[in-house]
Amino acid sequence: MTTVDLDRLATILTEVAKMDIMPRWCNLKEGDIREKTGPSDLVTIADEAAERRLIKLLPSLYPGSLVIGEESIENNPSLIKLIEEDNPVWIVDPVDGTNNFVEGKDIFCLMVALNYHGKTIASAIHQPTQERTAIAGLNEGAWMLNHNGRERLQVASAVAIDAMEGSLNFRFIPERLRFNIRKRVNAVLCDRYYSQGCAGYDYIQMATGQWHYGIYWKKMPWDHLPGLLIHHEAGGYSACIDGTAYCPTKLSGGIITTVDKQSWNELYYQIIDSLETRDLDDSK
Repeated sequence: MTTVDLDRLATILTEVAKMDIMPRWCNLKEGDIREKTGPSDLVTIADEAAERRLIKLLPSLYPGSLVIGEESIENNPSLIKLIEEDNPVWIVDPVDGTNNFVEGKDIFCLMVALNYHGKTIASAIHQPTQERTAIAGLNEGAWMLNHNGRERLQVASAVAIDAMEGSLNFRFIPERLRFNIRKRVNAVLCDRYYSQGCAGYDYIQMATGQWHYGIYWKKMPWDHLPGLLIHHEAGGYSACIDGTAYCPTKLSGGIITTVDKQSWNELYYQIIDSLETRDLDDSK
């Protein structure tokens, strides 16, 4: 398997952010923003420009690779099927946290992952406002690149559930499940869960040991493939709520990421277990 030059990948993301994203942060004009599925699902000129540039640049890092992004899939949903085919495919989220970006908040990222034969073999999450990039290669570890050089990433040590902190957004949990899950979460996690509207930020929080878990019901591949590899290579554990590994083309159900399998089991049994199996599949 050909190795991806992760440093070059980080450089590309940094350059794209400087050229296409940061000049438009806090500087969006009328007509630079449009709704996709609704007022909370936005795309900007920065998303589109960054994705176009990444489509041109990323194939040079891996022979024969293709590039698909959140915005191109929005226009042509059948492109997601390329993930299941034989060619190596880059999956791109040009601005993860678009709503934050539009509002002038500094919590947004640029994320990419390279998927090949069903495995994510390389990924990166760039935080433009922090001027740092988390990178990972399959079986190569996870690292943070910043002005101080290169630092190995490691998830937090395991703690009891009454000390866990992490990410949870109730918005995408099916309405029929939301009340019971919220009741359990409030009883077990109290106020130790956060919703920052940016999966890339969440995964960096977990991979750097700041948070212990993430619980998600929105499972789009551009939101999770980059971070899941970084989290895994930093020593973390993740699985869908049915116990299976994350599959980028299976979008229903939820996913839990934690520091280890024991922590995953504890969160699952305290928050999810005993909910009817039929209710956990939101495709029904």
